[in-house]
Amino acid sequence: MKDHDNIMRISLLIHTIFVGILAALIIAPAPAPAQPTEVSVAGPKPPAGASLPWPVAVSLSGPTDRYPHNVLGRIAAFTSLTVSAQVCEDCPQPRIGIRVTLDAPLVFEDATPRLWDVTGDGRPEIVVVQSHESKGARLTVWELGKTASGTPDLTLLASTDFIGTRFRWLAPFGVGDFTSDGKPEIAYVETPHLGKTMRLVGLEGDRLVPRGALQGVTNHRIGEEDIAGGVRDCAGRVEAILASGDWRRIVAVGWQEGELVSRDLGALQDRQDLTRALTCAN
Repeated sequence: MKDHDNIMRISLLIHTIFVGILAALIIAPAPAPAQPTEVSVAGPKPPAGASLPWPVAVSLSGPTDRYPHNVLGRIAAFTSLTVSAQVCEDCPQPRIGIRVTLDAPLVFEDATPRLWDVTGDGRPEIVVVQSHESKGARLTVWELGKTASGTPDLTLLASTDFIGTRFRWLAPFGVGDFTSDGKPEIAYVETPHLGKTMRLVGLEGDRLVPRGALQGVTNHRIGEEDIAGGVRDCAGRVEAILASGDWRRIVAVGWQEGELVSRDLGALQDRQDLTRALTCAN
C-alpha cells in the first residue's frame, strides 16, 4: 500500500510539473523586439566634379526617453544626427562623420532622416523632424558645408514653426516642384492622427514658408515605424500619394489654379497600394 501511495504521489508531482511547464510555454509572451538604437539612410555618391564635402549617408542615434511620445512604435526619440560626408577623392580618409547632438528640451523624432534636394541645386540637404518637449514638432533642414577654415560643418539651414502643442507630430513624405515655379517644395502631413492636413512648404532664407494646405489626408497610424505614400512625377505633373483620413481610399494631391486639390484613385486595401500608386499607373 505504501508503495502504491508513493507511486501515486510521484505521478501527481510529475503531472503537476508537466502542466506548469506547458502553461509557461503557452502563456509566457515572446520577447519584445529590441528597440532600434539608430535609424539611417544612404544617398548617392557625389557626381564627378561636385563640390565637397558631400553627404552620402545620415543617421539618428542616441535613443532617449525624455520625450515619451512613442508615436513611432519601437522607434524612440533620438538626441544625435550624424552625417557621413565624402570630403575628398583618392585620399587615405575619403569620408568623415559630422555629428550634432541636441540638449533638452529638443529631440529628433522621426522614422528616418532624409537626403533631399531642398534648394534645387542638385545637392542633397538633410530633412528631419525635430520636437520640443512643450511645443511639439517642427520640420528642419540641415546643410553640410564648410567653416571659414575649410572644416566640414553641419548647420541648421531652415525650419518651420513648432506646431505649438506637446506630443503633436508631423510626417514628411516627399519633395518636388508642385507649383511649377522651378523651386522644390517639401510635402508633409501635419498631425496625421488628428488634424490630417497635408502641407507644402518652400525655402525662403532661413525659413520654410507655407505654400499650400489640404485637410482630410494622412500617411501614418500610431505605432507604425515608417511613413506611407510619397511624391510622384508623372509626365511633369507632381502629385502626393496619400491615404484618405479614414484609410479607405488612395488620394492623389496636386497643384491646380493656385491651390492643392485632391482626386480619388480607388480603394485602399493595404499600405502597399500607396506604394504601387507611386508608379504613375493611374
